[in-house]
Amino acid sequence: MPTGRDVDAPRLTGIVLAGGVSTRLGEPKPLVVVGGRTVLARIVAALRPVCAEIILAVSPGQSDATPETGLGLGMHVVLDRYPQAGPLAGLEVGLAAAAQSLAFLVAADHPFLSGALVRAMAMEASGVGYDAVVLAAGGRLQPLHGVYAPDVWAPLLRRALDRGERSLYKMLRGGQKTGAPRVRVFDEPEALRHDPDARSLFDIDTPDRLAEARRIAGGA
Repeated sequence: MPTGRDVDAPRLTGIVLAGGVSTRLGEPKPLVVVGGRTVLARIVAALRPVCAEIILAVSPGQSDATPETGLGLGMHVVLDRYPQAGPLAGLEVGLAAAAQSLAFLVAADHPFLSGALVRAMAMEASGVGYDAVVLAAGGRLQPLHGVYAPDVWAPLLRRALDRGERSLYKMLRGGQKTGAPRVRVFDEPEALRHDPDARSLFDIDTPDRLAEARRIAGGA
């Protein structure tokens, strides 16, 4: 078990999106405790062996303790530059701050993130030269679980946000059709080889999902 960053993996930035409002859960999702640790701490623990740096994207004026918690976990905290623009704004500012040639994006409500899956996706992006490698599940792309090339995507996102566009999914689909940017879909059979329990995408959007996460963590 590596104690530091995985030296065989590509140089990678982790970007964690935590600027959303936890309306359905009723409390800040990154700060809830699952298996004795906050969800944010669990994500950092999964990313640290495969990432040279980890960025936390939050909203300006965010009132909960997520930014301070991120700082305490050694994350680089950045503020969205496009208010009310959703995940696209968090990815844009995260990519702008990234020091590495590839960045892995994840939302801050996934307590069972698989570092092995992150590494495999990054290796695919690095080895073939894709601009994005994105997980798919249930026949649908999962844009908030993917590897992105900052030098390609940062300017694309800025232009999209300036035009008022907000859909990362639509941009990825466009890349699949045109080849610019180059998008690779990491499908479920591939993902299962690295995440056999298929829990990387498990989120805690509702009280029932949080209870289920705690049951899973308690039985692990």
